[in-house]
Amino acid sequence: MSWLQSFFNTPARQAVGWTGLGILGILFAAAGVWLLTDDGGSGETVAAGRDTGTATATPTATATQTRTATPTRTATPTASPSPTATATATPRQTGGGGGAANPPQQQAPEPTATPTPTAPAVVAGGEYCPNMSSSMPPNSVFGLFTIGGVNAPAGTEVGLAFDGVLGPVRATTAAGGYRVDYGASIETCANRVGSAISVYYNGVLYPTGQLVGGGPAFRFDLAVP
Repeated sequence: MSWLQSFFNTPARQAVGWTGLGILGILFAAAGVWLLTDDGGSGETVAAGRDTGTATATPTATATQTRTATPTRTATPTASPSPTATATATPRQTGGGGGAANPPQQQAPEPTATPTPTAPAVVAGGEYCPNMSSSMPPNSVFGLFTIGGVNAPAGTEVGLAFDGVLGPVRATTAAGGYRVDYGASIETCANRVGSAISVYYNGVLYPTGQLVGGGPAFRFDLAVP
């Protein structure tokens, strides 16, 4: 029977087999009818009222093959990009004598201090000596004179100091300028030759950078804040 199973293992062959069985069944049914009606070849008619059997064979071949294939395609999830770590260079401090020296760090420049007039150290040999030689012209210090950027008014008193010792004081005769005369003296006086000259105003000394004996007169502009 294995050869029959192998022969009818496909739906097409199974349909052919069922069709053949149906045809055989019809042939057998026709032969049976013929035998019943023939009555041995006597030619007699079958008696009236005699039931005539009718054999009906209806072979039904049903071959149903359902094949369902539904491929399912699943989208592959896409991996989210991971954040990239950014390396930050950190300066390494090297200690000890064998390591490389760290580069010097630049520092913000410090603001320039505004110079404040200060009294020079008193190194005079004595007091100011007002006596001046009548045979020689006096020495003079003169220049522009402003207070807070404005011309100093006439009548403002301005003096001179020698090595920090106050000497002659004079009132200005015109706005915006001054002049003070002085004379050189002997070694025991503050206004001796070689002593430092400063302009004096309102209790503050403003060094001129000049010395007694350096010349008969020089200009020094006085700008008071």
